[in-house]
Amino acid sequence: MLKKIIIVTVIGLLCALSALNAGGTKEQTTQAQTVYTFGGSTTVAPIANAAIAAFTASKSDVKISYEGLGSSTGLKQLSQGTITLAGSSRELKDSELQSLLKPIVIALDGLSVAVNSSVAIANLSREQLAGIFSGEITNWKEVGGKDASIEVIVRDETSGTYASFKEIVLDPYKKSYKTQSIVARENGELAAKIASTPNAIGYIGMAFNHIVSEAGGHVLTIDGVEPTSQNVIDGSYPISRSLYIVSKGELSESVELDFVNFLLSAKGQSIVAENEFIPVTR
Repeated sequence: MLKKIIIVTVIGLLCALSALNAGGTKEQTTQAQTVYTFGGSTTVAPIANAAIAAFTASKSDVKISYEGLGSSTGLKQLSQGTITLAGSSRELKDSELQSLLKPIVIALDGLSVAVNSSVAIANLSREQLAGIFSGEITNWKEVGGKDASIEVIVRDETSGTYASFKEIVLDPYKKSYKTQSIVARENGELAAKIASTPNAIGYIGMAFNHIVSEAGGHVLTIDGVEPTSQNVIDGSYPISRSLYIVSKGELSESVELDFVNFLLSAKGQSIVAENEFIPVTR
């Protein structure tokens, strides 16, 4: 596939009627605009899109878009050269690091576990979560709730959130995701499905807690710890992760390097906080 860095030339012809009538010459102005496409994690997307808007506000010669492809797809396209920066909400695999992909931490995030309003549970342990999401625990009464089948909602397999939850919750207990679950493509959709599906449970980025809460659902404590920014920072909340912007190789002087530096600047980190994620430079 062609690299999505293209030069778009816009040619405008400005003609003065008086000059034409007098046999004068036409004036031609040319403006060049470089178009960049970044993409990847949908969790990173709110940060990336807000940062792009601020970064390009004074750069009329640069246009940048961010495609919510999912972390794995974004990293694959970065490796192939289709895009030049990728967002990831999971740790990179050894094979990805060996292909010279370079992760740069831009924010911290906690994964919240939320349930539908019909579920009268306030806390679960990581071991109970592993049992639920692996399909070994199938009824709420097994974890102190009512007699009702548990509806499990997960992200799709290309999602960094899907991979992060597996690494943090399932892998320590040598478990895998159950084969029959409701699947959502992004955090907002998953939060909405938790809120609308009786007896449902799912996981979302902390920034999306309000979608569940506004619909009457609630966010659980895990091992008795609330998913708050401070608890992620001090390491007490057990389901947390870093969010990344990833380059292929070390960045030299370029728009990509300028954008990464902007994300790590005071202004960029304020955008991280405004989008309810946790800044890495304080």
